Amino acid sequence: MTHTQVPSPSPRTATSGGFRSARTLFSVRGVPVRAEGSLLLIAGFLVYLFYGRLQASLGDLPAVVVLLSALAATLLFFASVLAHEIGHAVTSLDRGIGVRSITLFALGGVTESVREADRARDEFVIVGIGPFVSLVLAAAFGILATVLDGVRPLDAIAGYLGWTNLALAIFNIVPGYPLDGGRLLRSLLWGITGRPHRATRWAARVGQAFAGLLIAAGAWLFLRQATGGLDGVWEVIIGLFLLRGATESHRRARVRERLGQRTARDVMGNVPPTLAGDLTLAEAVEQLQQRPSLLWPVGRPLVGGLRLDQIDAVPANEWVRTTVGSIAEPAERVSVDGGMAMDLALDRLAAAPGNMLLVVDDGHAVGLLTPSLVTGLIG
Repeated sequence: MTHTQVPSPSPRTATSGGFRSARTLFSVRGVPVRAEGSLLLIAGFLVYLFYGRLQASLGDLPAVVVLLSALAATLLFFASVLAHEIGHAVTSLDRGIGVRSITLFALGGVTESVREADRARDEFVIVGIGPFVSLVLAAAFGILATVLDGVRPLDAIAGYLGWTNLALAIFNIVPGYPLDGGRLLRSLLWGITGRPHRATRWAARVGQAFAGLLIAAGAWLFLRQATGGLDGVWEVIIGLFLLRGATESHRRARVRERLGQRTARDVMGNVPPTLAGDLTLAEAVEQLQQRPSLLWPVGRPLVGGLRLDQIDAVPANEWVRTTVGSIAEPAERVSVDGGMAMDLALDRLAAAPGNMLLVVDDGHAVGLLTPSLVTGLIG
């Protein structure tokens, strides 16, 4: 299970989170909970796995009872993974960090936030809550199994889920970035060094080493078996997934270190003329046609920003009665100080409406910041 921050050199791409085929099931505190198609494959595998384990202790019961028990255990396991991810999401929200989505997929779950925590201790708490939830669930299922001892098949289901959640918690505190354990290591290194991007690079290197060991162990298990089975395959798959995540995190940390040496003023592009807040949309459209742009500043000093889609949302027959200032986004949502370091401005850019920001000096818009400008800087 991982907790990731999605800002990247291209925030529009980052928001997909790499799960374009995921479907939204419901939401928790406004955060969409999504399921990726591969979840169906792992569901079938888990039913098969739980069926085999439960049959050993429930073999005298009808096969249909064992099968239904395996189905129930699988659903409760997914619920446990979801609880783990909700722990990340709710803790992030409580610390003022927006969350884009929770996605369940074949190898677990991912919680995607719109930006990084501002402090190492906040990240430690946000990340650590996931394994803590799994430990609490392990204890709860263990207690339930004890209370239900002899009440079959409920005692067996609770017992296996207790051990499964314990294994989940232990696996997630292994320092294999970008697993929770790797992110906990990163937060500790950040707290010690005071340099978050360097901490990410170090933690990512540890994650790459752990992934390499997992892949090697899986390959060894696969090659040593004489039956032609699938021993070790799962370890190799997980190892490759972690290796990819750690390598991408290392690359992204290097990029953000480079961005941290530049300011928004260094990267910004030209800004269009400022629109008066009391200008009607009908009057504004005439000006906009003379100087096409993605975002126009409104007011001196700046009071907001206006996008084309905001104008399009107003019926044309209302343009003569609607002012620019009445529909503009507030300045605090669409602007950034020109002296802000670009690694921090990147977080603001990813969270901004339309992924665009006005760069401001002394209260006036002096430039425009877009994902393409950031990509051009690091390309």
